[in-house]
Amino acid sequence: MFFKALSMFLQFLIDAVGAVLGLLVGLLPGSPFNFISGTQFGELLSKINFFIPVYEFVSILEAWLVAVALYYLYSVYARWVKAIE
Repeated sequence: MFFKALSMFLQFLIDAVGAVLGLLVGLLPGSPFNFISGTQFGELLSKINFFIPVYEFVSILEAWLVAVALYYLYSVYARWVKAIE
């Protein structure tokens, strides 16, 4: 009985947090770059992107950040289990 009431309360809290987050996300625009697409800056950006591969730079940076984050997470875990000093 206690656990059923506790699970119902926790489910209510999760639903409430989800509703609030959904409301906040609903206030945001669909894309932060929509204003660039119809301007001359958007055309200039596409010409720059032809010579400087921005998308590749972003994907390489993302992979590097994930690798560094995994290294630090493993380092914290290894220190926690006293595997390293």
